Amino acid sequence: MRKNKAEANFSAVVDDAKASPFLDLQSRLDELQDNGMTALTIRTVLFNKMLDMHSVPADHFLRKESTPPRLDDPRILETLNELGFYKQSKVIH
Repeated sequence: MRKNKAEANFSAVVDDAKASPFLDLQSRLDELQDNGMTALTIRTVLFNKMLDMHSVPADHFLRKESTPPRLDDPRILETLNELGFYKQSKVIH
């Protein structure tokens, strides 16, 4: 084991049999960060995508609020549902 040696770059390890999509996603996220996008910006983009998936209008007050610190907080979905926003299911034609 190496001590006092900082690892500048490392790959995410996923040991699931269906890991390919996750590895692809990790590669894309790494590329975004390598091109200067910060983790905070990525989190904000993901929060807005969550609002898109719940059909929250672009001018709604939720989009003007700061991004929650945890996107997996169940209170976010509770708030969306209380306001009448529900995740839209994909319809395949």
